[in-house]
Amino acid sequence: MRLRHPDGQTVHVATVVSVENVKDVRALLKMLDARVVPQRQRLFADVLSVSLRLGPILAATLASSLGLRQRLRHELAVRRLEVVTLDTGPDVTPPDGSWRTWWMHTLDLARVLVDLLPEDSAHGSISTTLPRSAVAALTGAEVDAETDTDEARREQREREWQVATRLMADLSGGLTEIAWHTGRLVRVAVEAAPHTLVTGSQDVVRLLERADPARIGACLSAEQLAQAAESPAQALTRLRRARLSVVKLRLGHHADDTDLAAVARSMLAAVLGGVHAGCDHLEVDGTDELDAARDELSAVGLDGAADRPMPGVGRAG
Repeated sequence: MRLRHPDGQTVHVATVVSVENVKDVRALLKMLDARVVPQRQRLFADVLSVSLRLGPILAATLASSLGLRQRLRHELAVRRLEVVTLDTGPDVTPPDGSWRTWWMHTLDLARVLVDLLPEDSAHGSISTTLPRSAVAALTGAEVDAETDTDEARREQREREWQVATRLMADLSGGLTEIAWHTGRLVRVAVEAAPHTLVTGSQDVVRLLERADPARIGACLSAEQLAQAAESPAQALTRLRRARLSVVKLRLGHHADDTDLAAVARSMLAAVLGGVHAGCDHLEVDGTDELDAARDELSAVGLDGAADRPMPGVGRAG
């Protein structure tokens, strides 16, 4: 779904399609025909934006074949589906536990995305959480009474941070090279998640201290902000002080949780409620969440958010 911010900027809202276990393009298209095309028809949408969660095997296959990427783009257009963003999924720890494998997968997704973007879209995004940390952070009590074992844990976690910050700098370099060759920009959005190095905005700032802020930023969600005990304003202030941007927002359905619903409304108002759009890529887990988010998106002034086309009115299936 494409919406229009009052400043004239297009804001894309994409529905996540989980295809991590799909190994080839034919199986991917079969799944889209069975699960996604009927959703577009139910919504009476001219075009449905989707965020594909591609697994490492299919991502690597597509990244190595321009012909396959062109075929997939054509098949998406035939089905009136568009892709401006991809998603590594909530658990991206590779089978071998290698950070380098995660880095290669993220770059493969960037190579795929530049050839899937619509003609009128100059940039795309990829949201990711980091691989699961090999060692848990020390708690406050453990820091106060640190033992030899705790010291070893702290040193191991510090080494993990060094690897992560170096790879993020390398990743921004890889994204720059892709942009130079293709003329299209892909940005990565890092999302906080439990059991990873990044659990809040302060960790995003540390992680990206050596990375290019034009290539890598943050992905925010109400759930992540609540888990980190951060308000949207606090998170945005930390990011802006570090010259980092919000690359993607993840929306959810919080009708049964008034606290999370309030955080979500506050997040949308903080990022999109100003004179200029602070982010132009939004992601929802399904069409139900898309319907649930319409009122909040309309409240921050996004034109078209409240439109619910009637069956048979100018919308062919």
